[in-house]
Amino acid sequence: MDEITVRSDALVKSRGPKLSSERALPTVGDEQLVRIIKGYAVASSGGEDQVNYKDVASATGLNPTIVSANNAFLMDSAIIASPKYGYYVPSEEAVRFARESAWDEENAKSHLRKLVLVTWYGQVTVQNFATRVSLSRDELRRVLGIKCGASEADGKALNYIIDFLGYLGVISEGDDGSLRRGNTDELSKQIPSPVALPNAQNLHPSENPETVPAASRETAGTSSELRPPVSVVVNLSVSLDELTPENAKRLREWMTLLGEHTER
Repeated sequence: MDEITVRSDALVKSRGPKLSSERALPTVGDEQLVRIIKGYAVASSGGEDQVNYKDVASATGLNPTIVSANNAFLMDSAIIASPKYGYYVPSEEAVRFARESAWDEENAKSHLRKLVLVTWYGQVTVQNFATRVSLSRDELRRVLGIKCGASEADGKALNYIIDFLGYLGVISEGDDGSLRRGNTDELSKQIPSPVALPNAQNLHPSENPETVPAASRETAGTSSELRPPVSVVVNLSVSLDELTPENAKRLREWMTLLGEHTER
């Protein structure tokens, strides 16, 4: 009995703890990932129909297991979505990529870059290249692994992510193996300009374009019609002895003149 226990303990120690990433990772490289993405666009008739992984496997010639194993990663990347269990539809960007890549694959990649740049792995990559000109593959793989809680066993999958980023042009790899930042223009297009119009909540109704008639917006220009009205508060201090009909008449005349002046 003791011998069996010892052997069992030794077997557990030799296997070691089994860890898994907190994020879905790809199981194939960029070439097959792209085939799967295009397969979803084709099998779903351009996103019109919901399809399962077998439909995509049939359209691409890939093993159904390969398609199924990468669905979670593609969903995490917003490239496909699952409206109901077991069925998927490609995103609009994925469909555009599939259609345009037949004519101009380099420009078609911009549709997928738009999605990938805001994923967890896209953000980690952009942030690291914001402070450094280049990274080695090992360095990028390490920061990606830390972000997603991956183990050493996930190193191959992390390399697949780096290759996918390279295919999309988010990063480029030099002859010496160093990685550099590539095309991230789509990311800047998704960030609102810091010099946008003021917050509508802080505008007077006459300054808010949504509350000004179209004709007024076209003709007003910078005229006073778009200026907020002037409010004047007058505090008068009088004694009871001064509350006479004559003084009241004079005050009324003065207030009338003041009103006419502010309107001008």
